[in-house]
Amino acid sequence: MDGARAITVESVMPKSERRLAGLFCAIAALIALVAGGCADMDGFLFNTQTVDRYHPPASIPDSALEQVVLDSEGNSLYGYWIEADGAHAGGPHANVTILYCHGNKHSMDEYWDRVEFLRRLGANIFTFDYRGFGLSEGTSSEAGLHADADAALAEVRRRGFADADIVLYGFSLGNVASIHLAADRIEPRALIAEAPFASSTALAQGGMALDFPARWLTEGTYDNAETIRRVRAPLLLLHGEDDDFVRYRDNGRLVYANANEPKSLIVVPGANHTDVPQTMGVDRYLEELRRWMGLQ
Repeated sequence: MDGARAITVESVMPKSERRLAGLFCAIAALIALVAGGCADMDGFLFNTQTVDRYHPPASIPDSALEQVVLDSEGNSLYGYWIEADGAHAGGPHANVTILYCHGNKHSMDEYWDRVEFLRRLGANIFTFDYRGFGLSEGTSSEAGLHADADAALAEVRRRGFADADIVLYGFSLGNVASIHLAADRIEPRALIAEAPFASSTALAQGGMALDFPARWLTEGTYDNAETIRRVRAPLLLLHGEDDDFVRYRDNGRLVYANANEPKSLIVVPGANHTDVPQTMGVDRYLEELRRWMGLQ
């Protein structure tokens, strides 16, 4: 599984439109930062939104869903335990749990499609909202994100799962949480990194098109490219070739270059930031995950 592989798929949006959208987002972000009168990239990274309740999809039966409340440094965090298909019948992968760390938008409700995809692997899934997201209490920060990830890992371990049966999956911002865990807390069964940014500086100078050091905008470094050096678990990195928010050449490429073997890279032509599974083809996406996670 070593080495880089590209999967040829058709683009779902013209490149000119994606570039225009990326430029608009970068300009809007810069205006918001300047208008705010202060340096705050954290407000851009943590795009939080509170909710009154969560809305799991009807495709996941209530019997497989358990809402969980965690404590993270005095903050109540909300998450969901999603039981594996076939777990009651002794399914072959019911001993495996995917700890899914979602991206920076609003709450878990924005990411149920990923949970639906991953559930088809036959493993358990635990996903949660970081502090400040959804119903979770507190104010977001890099240190807080690390602490929240620690609390989520503790919950999975509390349920009796060995480290060798835990898969860490980070998407976008969630890679800060999952890579931290794989580097400093656990040697998991596998680490899946989808659209990781290399650091706050790489994100600012790449996807946000802001040509100055990110330390002007944030106290956090969010340095996945450096943290990944301490990871020893098998790594599968997925990145959209046409990602306008976290550009592959400035981010995923650097994270992958710094990672230890065993590792595998899939760059998906035509895929943007949020549609790697769909552009790649969900069946193909799941097959790659299944192979790398040893769920054959």
